[in-house]
Amino acid sequence: MVSRTTLLIDRLATLVLVALLAAAGLAGLWWWSGREVSGSTLPATSSTTRVADALENPAVAWGAAAVAVVVALVALRWILAHLTRPTVSRLRLEGSGDDGRSEALAGKVLSAAADAFAATEGVRSARGSVVRDRGELVARIDATIEPEADLTHVAQRADEVSAQLHDVLGRDDLRAAVRLRVAARGRALSRVH
Repeated sequence: MVSRTTLLIDRLATLVLVALLAAAGLAGLWWWSGREVSGSTLPATSSTTRVADALENPAVAWGAAAVAVVVALVALRWILAHLTRPTVSRLRLEGSGDDGRSEALAGKVLSAAADAFAATEGVRSARGSVVRDRGELVARIDATIEPEADLTHVAQRADEVSAQLHDVLGRDDLRAAVRLRVAARGRALSRVH
């Protein structure tokens, strides 16, 4: 998942970009119409001689280069913020201290929990992972259920698997989330009478 800071920066950047594009669009319409606004009109042709003259000044050229480097660094940071994988590979277990630490491979633990949940009647498949979502550890199980599945039973089993996961890992800071997707086509379920 993406952090709150990254989301905030994305939204602000999008707002600024939308404002700039809207202003450019309005300026283009004004130029195309040839109308006066507050007693002034845009010229029929444009000239870049002022820009060329300004860029001949070494201070302006170095300033433009510095701005370009800053923009490139910000863009690189933005890309890296979106490429980071939120998956956690190891979890420190209760009982870790100065003498040593106990760790569990998060993928293996969640794979076992997902397999236990997949054995539930009406669950077609499940997979799990531990992710860092907005600063919190979340044990996430993504499951596909049959369209005819008993949701009460599936929800009860999800609660059981989440409680077992908490008992096994012993971490109070780990939240559990079970996300369900309904399969497009159902398979025949065994009926117990």
